[in-house]
Parts: sequence; structure tokens; C-alpha cells
Amino acid sequence: MPTSTVTLRWVPGTQDRVRFEKGGRTFTVLLRDVQQADVQSVSALYLKGKVILGVSRIHLSDLMGPLRQHVTSRTVGTPAGAWVDAGGLAVDEPQRSES
Repeated sequence: MPTSTVTLRWVPGTQDRVRFEKGGRTFTVLLRDVQQADVQSVSALYLKGKVILGVSRIHLSDLMGPLRQHVTSRTVGTPAGAWVDAGGLAVDEPQRSES
């Protein structure tokens, strides 16, 4: 049961990577890791370059943690608890040195 949403956008120059923002950071994941039961769920991604999908809290945590490919630095002004509030596990939070 979806408890959160992610807005996916293509990573320029790729055919298998998408980006989304949560917890004051931008995440890059493989499209295959954004699993959906509905085959049509990513059709808007192919047609418009953007799609909003519902994901479970566990799936979102995986996308923000072990399944992530890349994470940008924290956006200036992001509240300290934004990572966990957005669905990430505290243990998976990237350090400031990641870019």
C-alpha cells in the first residue's frame, strides 16, 4: 500500500536511471528498482519525462538507502530531521562529503 509519492525524472543521457527528491537531497536510482505492479505506471515517464508514483515506506527507504546510485549534497536550509521525515533510515543518511 503506497504511503508516500516520488516524482521521477530521467537522468539526462541515460535510459535506465531516474531522479527524485526527498529529505532535502536528490537521489538517482535505476529504473528497474522502482518496481510497480502496473505496467502502465511509468508510461508518463516515457511520454513526458516525469511521473509521480506511490511507494510504500519500506520501498522508499530502500530507494533512499541501499538501492541508490547517487545522492546530491544536502540543500542549504534543510531541517535536521528531513531525511527521516521523508522516509529514509538514519543509518543510511549520506554524509556531507557525498556529492
